[in-house]
Amino acid sequence: MNKVFILPDNIVNQIAAGEVVENPSAVVKELIENSIDSKAKEIKIIILKGGQELIQVTDDGEGMSLKDLETAFLRHATSKIKNQKDLESIKSLGFRGEALPSIASVSRVSMISSNGSEANKIILSGGKISSIEKNSGKKGTKIKVKNLFFNTPARKKFLKSSNQEIRNITKIIKRFMLSYPEISFLYKVDNKIVYKFNKVKLKDRVIQLFGSSYSNNIIEVNGDNKKYKVFGYIGSLNLVQRRRGGQYLFLNGRFINNISISNSIRNCYDSVMQRGEFPFYVLFLELPPALFDINVHPTKIEAKFSEKWNVINFVNFHIKSELKKLFKVLPDISFDSKISKAESELKLDLEMSGILDLKSEDGITNKFISSDSIESNSKVGKAFDRLDDYENKIEPILDKNAQIWQIHNKYLITEINSGLLIIDQHVAHERVLYEKVKKAFDSKPLPSQSILFPKTIIFDPEDFSKFLDIVPFLEKIGYKMREFGDNTIIIEGIPSDIKWGNEEDIINDILDRYIEHDKISSNYIDYIAATYSCKAAVKAGDFLELQERKILIDNLFATKNPYYCPHGRPIVISIKTEELDKRFERK
Repeated sequence: MNKVFILPDNIVNQIAAGEVVENPSAVVKELIENSIDSKAKEIKIIILKGGQELIQVTDDGEGMSLKDLETAFLRHATSKIKNQKDLESIKSLGFRGEALPSIASVSRVSMISSNGSEANKIILSGGKISSIEKNSGKKGTKIKVKNLFFNTPARKKFLKSSNQEIRNITKIIKRFMLSYPEISFLYKVDNKIVYKFNKVKLKDRVIQLFGSSYSNNIIEVNGDNKKYKVFGYIGSLNLVQRRRGGQYLFLNGRFINNISISNSIRNCYDSVMQRGEFPFYVLFLELPPALFDINVHPTKIEAKFSEKWNVINFVNFHIKSELKKLFKVLPDISFDSKISKAESELKLDLEMSGILDLKSEDGITNKFISSDSIESNSKVGKAFDRLDDYENKIEPILDKNAQIWQIHNKYLITEINSGLLIIDQHVAHERVLYEKVKKAFDSKPLPSQSILFPKTIIFDPEDFSKFLDIVPFLEKIGYKMREFGDNTIIIEGIPSDIKWGNEEDIINDILDRYIEHDKISSNYIDYIAATYSCKAAVKAGDFLELQERKILIDNLFATKNPYYCPHGRPIVISIKTEELDKRFERK
């Protein structure tokens, strides 16, 4: 008796549906892709009960003839490719010919399609055609998917709640809205309009989806080397979040997940973004189809690249170039100095030397300068000297008679050549302490101050074993501790920069982070430095004497990155004289 059989078509389609149609959002994805491939300019999506009761997609695309409508629900029927060679030049979103038969095999489907000269309707249940008849309607296609997984109860049982499925569907639709802003979308859930957008440009679509606050916080990226092309928008530090979700990468119009490219984009922000945070971006890659394979998985959300590192370097180059423009909103501090006309690059953090506009007394602008080209007694020269070791005696960056005002015990204001300089005292001190701690990890510990009444901390037994791993790092920043019985320590000394009462909070924050990730890494070292600096820094509301204000500003501009705190917040802003003149309507 034979043991090997060929499965019936309906079983084959249900097996395929397990790969293509995992949940309602997968159905929505496949149907919208078909609408886009039909050159639709308007797409309407209606969802009921999380997609289990109804998924309806209507478009004004090219539509289908009666023969095409019958063939569309056959396995591997497609209008996108005809032979193997076509696989090397795929430009459509769909091409496998699996979506419609897979969807129809696990639901009840009705479709009305018109190509402008004729309109027809087809009804299927469980993959079998129930009826085909003439119909009427304007050019385009309307497909209704009802009772999803009605004939596969095991799969239906594992669907998530209606609210969760709606969240998944909304995520999919949002991606299409971003990737095709030239298409109008209407999205309704349980008879309520979620999105209703007319066709716009990409920037306007970003604002439509994420809000008006994005208008001034996204930076355009546009690069083309004739082989690769990248365009779209990246977010400023105001849009950085501690969770994923604001990262959108499209390959030839198709949303993809690619860990290598995503990590490389994130790395572009490393110098100005706290570890564990994620930047916002909507980026489009355009490559010749022969250079990548999208046919890795039926969902077509993954891609393999034949020139992966070339692509990554290309994308990174253009993102880093645009990130430099973030600093154009920072104060263009110019100091009176005699600067040699010789130009050579000084490699400051994030290539700041190419951004600072340092002007000499004779008005000559030198974008790239070296410490050798600056007279030792100039203010700029003193600033560069302080970059080597700001713990040494620091020559003041401001004139000794410069006035520095403290506003609301929160902001420091002083005059510079181009106007006014405003500094947030808390984040300024935070940046100074952060770099001080980072240096201490590589050299001698920070000084400690003894406390009058030693503090006792009792740990959970499991936490105490973890705490012992981080003791060396706590000692580096100035803690003096000793064990006192089981799972207990006594703090006898604390870092000289922090106030009494904060010592336990800092330890708990640092320990919690270590327990969460369970490893010592460069990211964790940065976190220790950032946590300490935030807790120890002067706060908004703390009064500073004039000399303290001057020292803080001098220390700030001796750091490698005086413009952003370790958490990415801006430290300084400037108001130019021209802006003040404009506000007061001076001509």
